[in-house]
Amino acid sequence: MKQQSSIFNSRFMYTASYTYPHFAPGAAEQSSAKGISVYSFAFDGSFELIQVIETPNPSFITLNRDQTMLYCVNELGVDDRKLEGMVSAFRIDAKSGKLTFVNSQLTHGNWPCHCEIDSSGGYLMSSNYGSANFVTHPINSDGSLGELSYQHINQANGIGPEANRQSASHPHMITSSPSGKFVLGVDLGIDQILCWTLGENGELHSAPVPVANIASGNGPRHLVFHPSEQSVYVLNELSSSIDAFRFDKERGSMIWLQSISMLPTDSDYIRPEFDATNPGKVATGGNTGGEICIDSQGGYLYATNRGMNSVAQFKVCPETFKLNALGWTPTQGDCPRGMAIEPDDQHLCVGNQNSNNIVRFTIDTTTGLLKSSPTIIDTPVPVDFAYAGY
Repeated sequence: MKQQSSIFNSRFMYTASYTYPHFAPGAAEQSSAKGISVYSFAFDGSFELIQVIETPNPSFITLNRDQTMLYCVNELGVDDRKLEGMVSAFRIDAKSGKLTFVNSQLTHGNWPCHCEIDSSGGYLMSSNYGSANFVTHPINSDGSLGELSYQHINQANGIGPEANRQSASHPHMITSSPSGKFVLGVDLGIDQILCWTLGENGELHSAPVPVANIASGNGPRHLVFHPSEQSVYVLNELSSSIDAFRFDKERGSMIWLQSISMLPTDSDYIRPEFDATNPGKVATGGNTGGEICIDSQGGYLYATNRGMNSVAQFKVCPETFKLNALGWTPTQGDCPRGMAIEPDDQHLCVGNQNSNNIVRFTIDTTTGLLKSSPTIIDTPVPVDFAYAGY
């Protein structure tokens, strides 16, 4: 188990949300959330809400390596022509864990839905779902964000069978490989994983193998690397499946190993059908993949099902890196959009977007399964998590 950081008095959980007066994707009710919620966790498992800092639609958050700064996307955009998405920076107080707003910068796009700091710590990388561009912002010495330094605009047309989601490029994630040599971009709209190297000024340069194709119509949403960097696991939102790939650490190429369903073999849930007037809303009986995460040792992988409202649990084979399904645990809420394993690998938190609650499961570290009787925290529209003090 990791030791508690000496600069913090407690452990802290930061929770992102969609905020008033907006609606979370597919939600029937307007959000009542105001921004990022900060919780203090005691070692006995008790918790306390210590701050809510207001910022619009902070749907994804990330911390820098020394846990002094938090960054978020502000997922904004009226339509595909009005580019009003932002990213924002907040300073973390080392004693209290509370946040102080530093600054915001435009993403030159709309609906930014994911951000991550590159391995050098010098750039915040973000993906604009609505405007088909991956962007980078320099991180200044004081932690503030500089103006956009580079953008990769993906002009490929969508060709997937789901017209509401795959008629155009829709970047959904950007992340670094564990070694930091490569940057991968996940594009749901065109069923591709893009691979780059990051230049000195934040430019994204095509890697030796610049594209990995996902089966048409799968809709890749998020991915995780195995800690060894020998494999990559791609969560496909539209097909409720996970693709496992071998990863070449020298060339950035991905070689397909396996596709496995996120649903039980006897499940009645089906491929989603979308309402043209509300593309995020899935018809009754449909299921979409939400989030994917892997423990720090690379032994167990978890994925959320929105529709079935469950966490699928998988064991990673240490020799082949393929997945074996272990079981499915109900999330005790509706639409588990976000999920994260706490840095000590002891707990997993799920954000049930539509039922306004966080469910904190204890992980059985000998089996990888989630234990019963989780802690439930009521909070409006929780969708992503970050941690400090571990």
